[in-house]
Amino acid sequence: MRSTDRSAPRVRLIRHAQASWGSADYDCLSPLGETQARHLGAWLTGESADYVQVVRGSLRRHAQTLDLIAAEFAAAGRELPAARIDPDWNEFDHVPVLRAYAAAHPHDANVAAARAGDSLALRGLLMAALQGWREGRFDDVAGETWPAFGARVAAARARIAAPGGAVLIVTSGGAIWRCAQAALDLDDQGLADAKLSFLRNTSISEFEHGGERWRMLSWDTVPHFDAHGHEELHSHY
Repeated sequence: MRSTDRSAPRVRLIRHAQASWGSADYDCLSPLGETQARHLGAWLTGESADYVQVVRGSLRRHAQTLDLIAAEFAAAGRELPAARIDPDWNEFDHVPVLRAYAAAHPHDANVAAARAGDSLALRGLLMAALQGWREGRFDDVAGETWPAFGARVAAARARIAAPGGAVLIVTSGGAIWRCAQAALDLDDQGLADAKLSFLRNTSISEFEHGGERWRMLSWDTVPHFDAHGHEELHSHY
């Protein structure tokens, strides 16, 4: 899903680089994540896009990803606008959702396999847990309901003024999914049926800013890896 109209007001949503899944401090970029962010920054500097707004969530992985992107801009003699920090672009807290699902489904094969480090099982576990959360089954432990999550991402989106140039937002996968859901006008079942690909770290999803309504132009692209054949840099967690 690509657009050839580069003159339209554009918003680029960047999923943060790989964090430290399975470590004591998830909210910190891994060495691979740092490399991913540098590659993305270098690729972005090679484009002619004039970023007039830069926004990020308040999580450390958002800050670290953007810092490395900005360093590449500085090295190329370009400067990004000062970032506005908006916590409404943060991810939902996935830990209690996963724990609640695992407690409710102790015999799900994905639970044990994910704990052993199987990435495909982890993806299956995440999707099943998210489905339960969307259905309201874990509201007592999640800390935030699915509708509340959608409402705060919508509020963050509404604070992006119609740009005179491109907008760069560093955020998380869940927030980008909610933006896609709104742009495609999908209900929750429609979002599940759309089967959008699971977002890769530092992937770009691009939207056209249409005032109250955004239009999705691209989803989960990683040209900063593909152009150089860096398949080893692809990751989802």
